[in-house]
Amino acid sequence: MVRIYEVPFYPHAGRAWEVRVAGRVIERCDSRYDALRCAVSMASSDGGDARIDVEGADGVWRPFGTDIKRPVAIPMPARRASVSVPH
Repeated sequence: MVRIYEVPFYPHAGRAWEVRVAGRVIERCDSRYDALRCAVSMASSDGGDARIDVEGADGVWRPFGTDIKRPVAIPMPARRASVSVPH
């Protein structure tokens, strides 16, 4: 079972950034950077069955591996099929 660490974009109640697992707060940090660092440390100690979901300024949650260097999967925008209509 994959353990997912979540780091939101905004602090909770404007004071502290929370690191959550399965909706449960496991750590509170003074800055977003500290929350990310905490999540990376915890996820790395879990081994291969962990990932980090980070909320962007646009509200989209993006999954990263435990090295936080590249996304596990890149969210793809919906594709529209274009049909050529002869004139």
